[in-house]
Amino acid sequence: MSEQLIQPSSRFLQTDDPKLDLLIRPGGHEKPLLFQESVNLGRPIIAREIEPWTDAGAHELLSDIMAAHEAGDITTIVRYKGKNPRRWLASIYPFAMDPRFVGLFFPDGTLLGWVSLTTSPYLPGKAVLGMVIRPPYRNAGLGTAALLHAKKYLRDIMKDKSITAIFFETQEQNARVLAIAKKMRVQNAGRRIDQVKGGIAMLAFSGDASMEA
Repeated sequence: MSEQLIQPSSRFLQTDDPKLDLLIRPGGHEKPLLFQESVNLGRPIIAREIEPWTDAGAHELLSDIMAAHEAGDITTIVRYKGKNPRRWLASIYPFAMDPRFVGLFFPDGTLLGWVSLTTSPYLPGKAVLGMVIRPPYRNAGLGTAALLHAKKYLRDIMKDKSITAIFFETQEQNARVLAIAKKMRVQNAGRRIDQVKGGIAMLAFSGDASMEA
């Protein structure tokens, strides 16, 4: 009987916590972060796609989402407490939205934050952007560089030529994201009231997806 060779379909990137090795999406986007010269963190940064549908990947993403919610940076109805991470993540990012997550890493595997890209039938032709930068790495230009990177490589990541624009929202008082929106030269696309936290105004922005450096 001949020995069957099993080819690995994915590879692991060690994080600073060996219990939470992140599974990198096989064949996914992997490039040095563009516009890195504007980031004041003193080390190179690599942008790699995170495979969200593993327990480790989903847990990392959800932990950041919960922390951002508790800090008042975002709102979500999800109350993840460490169990069934893939199911909880799918409640925020349904499969039909074709969610992709681009993680920002130091070369040693430390995760600094990530950008999400999804689609929605309510926003035809647009990719919906989301972003979490972990607190120790904020105010260093990483958020702006991350969104510019995602914008430039959007078609490589999503592989959908029908996407011609980006869309994202932020709370009216979120000065960090408003500054990023200004630097990205996106247009104000409207205002709504957050139904989860009632009374909080959300500002929407939209812009061309095919920006060139």
